Amino acid sequence: MLKRKYSLTIGLLFGNLWCFAQKPLYTIAPWFNNKKAAVTLTLDDGPAGQFTVALPLLIQHHINATYFVTVNTINKQLKNWDLVNRAAMAGNEIANHCVTHPHFLKIPIDSVAIENASSNHLIDCYVPSQKVITQAYPFGDGGGITAKDSAIRKVAAKYFIGARATQNRPYAFNRYDFAKTNDDYYNVNSAMIADSASMTDFGKYIDQTIAAGGWFCPTYHGVADGWIITPEAVFRKHLDEIESRRPQLWIATFKDVIKYHRERNSASLKLLNKSASVWKLVLKDTLDNKVYDHPLTVNLRIPKGKMVKAISRKGKTISYQTNADGITFNAVPSAVPINISFKR
Repeated sequence: MLKRKYSLTIGLLFGNLWCFAQKPLYTIAPWFNNKKAAVTLTLDDGPAGQFTVALPLLIQHHINATYFVTVNTINKQLKNWDLVNRAAMAGNEIANHCVTHPHFLKIPIDSVAIENASSNHLIDCYVPSQKVITQAYPFGDGGGITAKDSAIRKVAAKYFIGARATQNRPYAFNRYDFAKTNDDYYNVNSAMIADSASMTDFGKYIDQTIAAGGWFCPTYHGVADGWIITPEAVFRKHLDEIESRRPQLWIATFKDVIKYHRERNSASLKLLNKSASVWKLVLKDTLDNKVYDHPLTVNLRIPKGKMVKAISRKGKTISYQTNADGITFNAVPSAVPINISFKR
């Protein structure tokens, strides 16, 4: 009887080790904090209502958006950049929509580069708390299939980590695997909030995005005033639609979603060494860490019976949560090792 019980114990032990070995040591969540989908609200041009009406509502709902500003429009509509800086300090991204809002398809490619460089320089001067790293193409020029569109995207790649086009898919969102090539990061699909259908179907679009595990990145222009106007009541309703689904959504700026997506799909985690008391890991990617600095969400398997005491990197504590298979933590890809210590 003792021999049989001993054999059974050994069998269960090796069975558990075999099961652990068959599953991956880690996964990196498709979206930050293991959210099911991502949402980015983008506002183009810079008519006054985006700052006098939309900004207070965004702050009230604790939602950060991306303002793709046209320099000349801000100068004419707002007269100064105080409200733009307020939006930036509240956590919103201030991004590039050129100086004069030209049709890129109608101007020489050299002029496209000049517009990009000039607007980056001016916006960085006017909004010193941020650095411009993303763009929305004026009129969506650059999001098509022509040779000129392709050339516009190649120019954009010299100045930005990603660029938003207009709706170029038969659905309103981006599927998770939207970027099969680097060029795809400069052709992000965006539903235009421009008519009664796009306004009333907003919640449906979010639900479709959640079901697909994708990224919803709608475009607004005027909010309460300006052009292609979304009434204030409708904008409020859209924020409420997002709020009601917040547990499932990562609500983030355009640049943060691009950063995370690029990092996640080029990152790897390596277990350098392990003992009974400490594991040493390295989470790295193939990107420039001076630009790509968004934390990735790592789900790490821990053998049953081991209890984590602390996680740290270069003397700084990293918070974590326990889950059914182990732990979840957020860390920026870097060559600096991550140490996980266990309770004895």
